[in-house]
Amino acid sequence: MDAKDLQKRQQEKANELFDYSHKLLDAAKQLSEHHIAEMEWDMKNALDSAKSTAKNDLAKLKGLQEEAAKEAAKRAAVYQKKVKSVLKDIGESVADETEKHLEKVRSSLVSWLEDTENKMPSHADKLCKVVNEMSTTRQKMFKEGRRIVNQVADAAEKNIDDLVKKTGVKKKSA
Repeated sequence: MDAKDLQKRQQEKANELFDYSHKLLDAAKQLSEHHIAEMEWDMKNALDSAKSTAKNDLAKLKGLQEEAAKEAAKRAAVYQKKVKSVLKDIGESVADETEKHLEKVRSSLVSWLEDTENKMPSHADKLCKVVNEMSTTRQKMFKEGRRIVNQVADAAEKNIDDLVKKTGVKKKSA
C-alpha cells in the first residue's frame, strides 16, 4: 500500500468516525429529550401530590397516586419503546459499519493472497483457500451473532411488555 492509498484510507476513516460521532450525538439528544419529558411529568405529579398533602386532602392524594401509578405504567412502556428504538438504530448502524469493514478486510486479505500466491511455493492455493474460507466463515458468524442479538432484544422487550401488562392487571384488581 503506497502513501496515497494510506492517506486516502485514513481520510475515509476520519470521515466515518466524524459521521458516526454525529449519529451518537443525535441518539444522545433523542434520549435526553425522552428523559426530560419523563422528568417533567414526574415533577408535575410530585407538585400535585404536594399541593394535596398541604391541603390535607388525603382522598384526593390517594386518587392522584392511583392515577399516577396507572399513567406511570403506560408511560414506562412508551419510554422503553422509544429508548429501544434509538438504541436499536445505533446498534444496527454499528453492526452495518462493522460488517462493511469486515468485508473490506476480507477483500484486502483475499487480494493479498492472490498477489502472493504466485510467489509462494506449491500448496499456496490450499493456504489461500483455507484463509478465504476462514474469513467467509467469520463474516457468516458475525451476521448470525447479529441476528441472535436482535432476537434476544426482541424477546426481552416482549418479556418486559408482558410484565408491565401483568403489573397493570394486579393494580386494577387491588
